[in-house]
Amino acid sequence: MRMWQQVAGTVLLLWGGIASAADTALGGVPVSITLTSQPQLTVEKPGGGWYDQLILSNSAGSDITRYQAQVPVQVSIRNERNFRVSLVDPLVLTHENDASLTFTTEQVGFGSSATTLQSLGVTPVDFSNPALVGDTSTGSYLLSVSARQPMGVLGKISGNYVGKLVLLFEVKI
Repeated sequence: MRMWQQVAGTVLLLWGGIASAADTALGGVPVSITLTSQPQLTVEKPGGGWYDQLILSNSAGSDITRYQAQVPVQVSIRNERNFRVSLVDPLVLTHENDASLTFTTEQVGFGSSATTLQSLGVTPVDFSNPALVGDTSTGSYLLSVSARQPMGVLGKISGNYVGKLVLLFEVKI
């Protein structure tokens, strides 16, 4: 029993020594700790906030069966420049009243301009903001969605279509 008390006493002494080590010098070696802020990613429309809805239009071009929308997106990252974007689930646009009518999604794209759009899917795509200004990098991008209307008789496919677009933005460290 005496040996158990010695072991317990030694453990308590060591534990107490570890707890107070932060207050004492480590053998005369100066120790310095630098705390840095973790990267923080902010994705929003220019001016703040986010889009409640995207309205796809077929007014661009001669193909009236193709609907599309492009909206500006601002990506700001504290203490970092690189990030990646992926599509969490495929975009499905379904008629509000007839679930058998769905658009065929052609592309969900993201890029710094209409000519540099990259298709998004479940595999993340890498992007890089311009150089940091202070401790933050900020880039301007376009989110683009294009889809084809359901096949069928025009009178039967008209109406409202709803869907959910879920993107995942991650800091790439």
